[in-house]
Amino acid sequence: MATTELLPLYDTIAQCNRCGFCQAGCPVFRVTGEEHSLARGRQAIARGLILGNLELTPEVFHALEDCLLCRGCTAHCFPAIKTDEIVTTIRHAYITRHGQPIWQRILFRTILSDSKKIELGGRMMLWAKRHGLATMAEKTGILNLVDKRLAVANQVVPPMTAKPFLRGEHAQVPTPDKVKHRVGYFASCGFSFQFPEVVEATLRVLARNGCAITVLDNTCCGRPAHSYGDLDAARDIAKKNVDRLAGAMGLDAIVSECGSCSTHLKDYGNLLKDDPAYAKKAAALSKKVQSFSEFLVGVGANGSLGALSGTITYHDPCHLSNRFAKITAQPRKLLKSVPGMTYKEMPEADWCCGAAGSYTFLHHPEATGVLDRKMGNVEKTGADTLATECPACMMHLSYGARKKGLPIQVRHVSQILDQAYAAGKAD
Repeated sequence: MATTELLPLYDTIAQCNRCGFCQAGCPVFRVTGEEHSLARGRQAIARGLILGNLELTPEVFHALEDCLLCRGCTAHCFPAIKTDEIVTTIRHAYITRHGQPIWQRILFRTILSDSKKIELGGRMMLWAKRHGLATMAEKTGILNLVDKRLAVANQVVPPMTAKPFLRGEHAQVPTPDKVKHRVGYFASCGFSFQFPEVVEATLRVLARNGCAITVLDNTCCGRPAHSYGDLDAARDIAKKNVDRLAGAMGLDAIVSECGSCSTHLKDYGNLLKDDPAYAKKAAALSKKVQSFSEFLVGVGANGSLGALSGTITYHDPCHLSNRFAKITAQPRKLLKSVPGMTYKEMPEADWCCGAAGSYTFLHHPEATGVLDRKMGNVEKTGADTLATECPACMMHLSYGARKKGLPIQVRHVSQILDQAYAAGKAD
């Protein structure tokens, strides 16, 4: 039986001429060497599903499950086929036919759509991590009851000792000496719980640049649900955020230091284009969103930056790379503006690190192979600081540094600027 949901993509799929140039840009294929891991193989599977030559069975779905959705293949494809969109559509077709694991359904449709439940879940996760329950769950195999592949999660996730960023407990945000811009801060789930120190640094840097900040009442951006093919949950979350952020439309910008959040928010207009009640509002919201570096460079970041020492390099999160949002020059410009620091460009800086949200947990062997290549390139720079703008990337790159024994700090661009502003104030 043909997979009719893919019919609208047939003309796109038919553009694949099976040349194999996608091999050069696919991090997963470089690890597995499997044809199904390659865009060419994925296109062939999609075509077979459309023509009815293949059935969308668990076995066929498994051959598509290891895609990072990073568009590394797209960068090397003459017709620039967005394989990630095809894979996401197939994932949606699969869960429509066969359902999804209960943990995914609860996470995407109950927890991530409600900021209060996100905070409760985040608190529970932190408590388990800090009191050894996560380690116990790993050793006893309790996580196998959810998904046996999650057993590696405790190894990858770094120790989390800082107090999480919770809206109700952070009513006091830094204020600028002189208000030049009024911005809404979109808090990401990853930074709020894993790296709350990044949130604090971001808010201080925005205030230093004349921003009166409103911490927005948002829930998850919906990227995780979308990536797993739960498009219904992704649209529901998007509509909730459109409603909850209606009051922010009068601000100058909505800013997030999470590249995945900002890029997904920019796609709300496309995601909800067929919803007559939300299409126009979603498109307006998308135009209001900017990533952290994009906003700062756009307004002309100022202030007295003090000198820092050492060598720094930068990893492009996939969603900020030229394959997605094209926010690549801005973070580099900010890093190079810090006196005293030596900037060294990394080979393959825009290659995926293998994190891809929870990909590293569910496809750990492939993700580790991708990460090893990335950390080898980091090591070539001789840098002591590795900067990026994504919580999943920070988590995975930190794991890579620990695994390889590299004496390197993984930090967000906002943390580097915050440190430089503090040094300038002290001078």
